[in-house]
Amino acid sequence: MTTSLLLYLYAESPLHPGAAGSDGVLDLPIQRESSTNYPLIWGQSLKGALRQAARDAKWNDEHLNQVFGSEASDEDEGRPGSLTVGDAQLVAFPVPTLRRSFAWVTSRLALSRLARKYAVIGRGGVPAIPNPGDSEGSCGRGVWGQASKEEVLGPCLVRLRRPGGGSDAPDPVTDWAKLLAADAVGYADHLSPFASKLTEDLLVVGSEPMSVLLRECTEYAVRVQLHSKRKQVANGPFTSEYLPAETILAAVLTLRGEDKNAVQRLRELLDHSLLQVGGDESLGKGLVWTRLVEGGRRG
Repeated sequence: MTTSLLLYLYAESPLHPGAAGSDGVLDLPIQRESSTNYPLIWGQSLKGALRQAARDAKWNDEHLNQVFGSEASDEDEGRPGSLTVGDAQLVAFPVPTLRRSFAWVTSRLALSRLARKYAVIGRGGVPAIPNPGDSEGSCGRGVWGQASKEEVLGPCLVRLRRPGGGSDAPDPVTDWAKLLAADAVGYADHLSPFASKLTEDLLVVGSEPMSVLLRECTEYAVRVQLHSKRKQVANGPFTSEYLPAETILAAVLTLRGEDKNAVQRLRELLDHSLLQVGGDESLGKGLVWTRLVEGGRRG
């Protein structure tokens, strides 16, 4: 028996899922896909964070090893657990705007991947996927859709096109925004203002502006390491890259086996929780709100 779950990560603070090496002037870049340059969190990094969360939640060793696998030692190579963790891929990315402070941007690629994830967990009926031109964008009929015009998104000037037809015609951008607000953010008291904003401020942009925004709208910090006994620089300066707060990512979790209690333990651990992911924990980085979307069981 296989149980599939969709795990959403909503960034409370900037995230630093560290890459393997430097990237140009960046000493500590974030993880990115080599083919698309989209930010992500590798599955192995995310699984380690989930295991640590379970350990902090006082799971006993039996439950830890059953779900996450036993840790390798000099005497034992370790055994795999029942949980498979996929990469957390980008869903929506916050960018500064001249209107409404900021908006979330996504793309046809990101939404297509998310639709595949919903199919994997056995949830159908997702909205149609907008297909703006390579240099353009699509918006809903709300505050961004009063007229088709150019808008400043980060360093880009993007012409946004609203859906045609009357009020009863399809509005896929708004439909996706409502789905993400409910599933990825939720309407708990501390998150409902952001969920409400997301229903109005989601934009789907073409491949050209998306590529620029994903490079230019990440955050950078230049830091040094001081000597432990003297107020002198021991190492640095070095530059770290971060995914900004309000970033939304999603990963598929697959749990194999007949243990229904394991599913319940994951649900209690990860639904509506605050999780630590990535580096710079001592600087307050890497906090994400988690949401679980239930899927079906497959024999």
